[in-house]
Amino acid sequence: MARRTAISAAVSAGLLALNLVTLTLFLNPGLGLFAELPGLLRGLFLPYFAGAFGLLLGAALLAATFRFWPEVTRPPVESLPWFGSLNMVACAAAAALYWLNLLSYRWSIPPDSVRALATAAALLLVLVVVQLLIGVDAVLYPLRGRAVSAALSVLAAGASGVGPMALVPPPPAADPAPVTAALEAVRPARRIVLVGVDGLGPEMLRQAVADGDAPALERLMRRGAWGPLGTIEPTEGPPLWATLATGTLPHAHGVKSFASYRLPGRTTSVDLLPKGAFVTLLERFGFVDRVPVGPGSRRRPAVWNALDAFGQGAGLVRMWGTHPPERLRGFVLSPYFHVLRGDPQRAPSTLHPPDLGPEVRARAVDAEDVDPALLAEFVDLGGSGREDELPWRRELVDRALAPDLTYSRAGAMLRLAYDPPFYALLFHGLDAAGHVFMRFSRPEAFGDVTPEQARRYGHVLPRYLGWVSQQVAELAQALGPDDVLVVVSTYGMEPVPFWRRLASLALGLPDQAGTHAGAPDGVLLLAGAGIRPGALVDGASILDLAPTLLYLMGLPVARDMEGRVLLEVVDPAQARPVTWIPSYRSVAVSPLGEPVADDLPPLPEEP
Repeated sequence: MARRTAISAAVSAGLLALNLVTLTLFLNPGLGLFAELPGLLRGLFLPYFAGAFGLLLGAALLAATFRFWPEVTRPPVESLPWFGSLNMVACAAAAALYWLNLLSYRWSIPPDSVRALATAAALLLVLVVVQLLIGVDAVLYPLRGRAVSAALSVLAAGASGVGPMALVPPPPAADPAPVTAALEAVRPARRIVLVGVDGLGPEMLRQAVADGDAPALERLMRRGAWGPLGTIEPTEGPPLWATLATGTLPHAHGVKSFASYRLPGRTTSVDLLPKGAFVTLLERFGFVDRVPVGPGSRRRPAVWNALDAFGQGAGLVRMWGTHPPERLRGFVLSPYFHVLRGDPQRAPSTLHPPDLGPEVRARAVDAEDVDPALLAEFVDLGGSGREDELPWRRELVDRALAPDLTYSRAGAMLRLAYDPPFYALLFHGLDAAGHVFMRFSRPEAFGDVTPEQARRYGHVLPRYLGWVSQQVAELAQALGPDDVLVVVSTYGMEPVPFWRRLASLALGLPDQAGTHAGAPDGVLLLAGAGIRPGALVDGASILDLAPTLLYLMGLPVARDMEGRVLLEVVDPAQARPVTWIPSYRSVAVSPLGEPVADDLPPLPEEP
């Protein structure tokens, strides 16, 4: 009995593992099954098979020992006990993963793959229903012959493995190589200062303005245009900022997550592995290697590449996906600077050009150097005098304030030295703090916050936004008559739902209070030369920012961009016709980036 049950578990585990390999092929359209078969077997199929076999066999043996429902007199496949039940469970798990990944990565794979994945997910769902009906028939009609049921059960199991594999579309044709062409230097019509604020949503902004916590942002809203900014899933920094900078979706620009993966014994990178399939465990036990994404992962030119093609410089500070730095006119300070600045071998690789490396490193702020008076603006220290021992310090100081201060100061020095017509700086601290302190800002959503905790930590998020507002105010004061200040957030934050907190507790995952997994709207504010005061941005998305920035700078918009120019934010007296270019892929002269080092440590900001 146990041996035959183990055979049933092995068949079901094999089908589930095969479905996870197939799902990986759906998520990576350029990945060839036969070319990558050894890596897929060793890195995905075998570990998933082993894990699923243990779980399914254990569940079947426990159910047989502690049965609390009537035993089926004649199961559909009488020689293999639990065959139908285990196959139905494996098929249901595969169907759930297919639907989860379809919803999560629908913008990251080509439309043909999206349609094929949806069809495969629907097929698996139908097969689950078929196997469920076979089981119901066995319970309701225990003495009926099982010839038809056995055949249907075996066919349904086989179809659950073969069907999705047959639906995988062929690899897409490779994009033609762009023909590089040089353009004459053009002076931008306007200079752009772009400030990114990860984790800022419309509701948080409205509340901060109503409470007087963000006066600089309130002034910008009155002077210029603002509104919610639609985002896409997954809400991770590199794919979102690549979308924002290129005006194309992840399936076009190629940046799909914080990292790609390498299978055992292979050199080909796998962009995505199935969400919800314990990929972290595969990494931990060495079945796959994690490779951080960099500029070389991006297949489409960004706004700064377009500027470079027209002979203009850009200054980028902490932009996601810019390590190692691109060789642009101007400067690039990578988001790895605060992680690698203490490594004498790697620190120079975080800045291009490296000339001012010592001056940049001199402006770095260590967590222990953050002024206690500044901390007291965020948290009531309670007169303890031992603020370094309080549990909030790592999240607020180490992961939020110290890095934001570092990049703000270093960026100001670099901008003064190079004076580029396009300057972009990213603040990530509001997001880092939001994952922890949302609980105290929104205690009604959690129910386990004491009045003392609310008093001490309840003002962290609005006051952090107020601190970012002060940084924006300093940039706004230095604006010239032809400058435009843009404040953008690619996603907002919201309290973690109760069911997700329970799931994290059950799986032993870190307890978080704030999340952006549901892709809440971000925010867009524009003020300065040519921006219509009081304009409301309606229906905008992160796809629209790149074409709008190019338009504001007087440069042509690429027709292969998938967003639109937000003409509603432009003062009618200064509006002009939109000019077009087929694609910047054929004219961008700066390289999109060098390969990223495999042994880079994960950023603290990564999920």
